[in-house]
Amino acid sequence: MEKTARETTSLETGVRLTGFQVYDLAANVAVNTPREYGKSIKASELIDGIGRFFPVASSSSSPQPTSLPSSGTGLPARLLLPILEYLREDIAEIREAIADVHMRMVGGSLLIIYEADWERAEEGLKYLEEDGGSDEDEEDDDDDEEAKQRPGPPYAVKVIDFAHTRIVPGEGPDGGRVERSQYNIESAGSAYQTG
Repeated sequence: MEKTARETTSLETGVRLTGFQVYDLAANVAVNTPREYGKSIKASELIDGIGRFFPVASSSSSPQPTSLPSSGTGLPARLLLPILEYLREDIAEIREAIADVHMRMVGGSLLIIYEADWERAEEGLKYLEEDGGSDEDEEDDDDDEEAKQRPGPPYAVKVIDFAHTRIVPGEGPDGGRVERSQYNIESAGSAYQTG
């Protein structure tokens, strides 16, 4: 694992893209990017890779059968940017949660899933903005048909692949990993703000 980290963007940045797919609404298929892509790019190309995972649609109107976006992938900036901001906040919360834990995480990953359908993404954003993503009242509404039809958040982020994590009491937190992950949270966000 350490050899792979040295040969990819992992060691320098704390981030490596692995295989991912983006849904092409025009062709109605998932477009796969193999894990070899993430292993082949340099740190200077990481932001381009993130842009490939979070493409901005070339058309700003909602895709219709007669008017599909020309590229077929991506959300319009008006939807993608707020989703990315919420995602950054959640990743920062994950970072804060592990920042003080005395552990060494080798090979841990973040799994990020987001809604590619423009209408559902917009409904998910409204859910986050109106309800703040709170699950407090959902337990009481389990039997309510209306609650079952409510949209959920337009994305999810989870920590996965942490089988090689070990607790190291008294040795302090894994500082390098935390610092690198914070750098990438900030640099990924600024790429979309300036791009």
